[in-house]
Amino acid sequence: MKIKIQSIKNFFKSKEKKGQKPIFFEKIGDQNTSREDRLKNLVKILEDNGFKIKNKK
Repeated sequence: MKIKIQSIKNFFKSKEKKGQKPIFFEKIGDQNTSREDRLKNLVKILEDNGFKIKNKK
């Protein structure tokens, strides 16, 4: 387990050195969140980061 945590830390450090910001590590829900709510949260986060969603309900 420690190896995975260390590799994530290295990932963030390498992104910072390149001047990039990782956007896909935002929480969209937990295990008690319904599937529909997670989907809504994911769409909202993607739109906030500049993505355009087609066929959105």
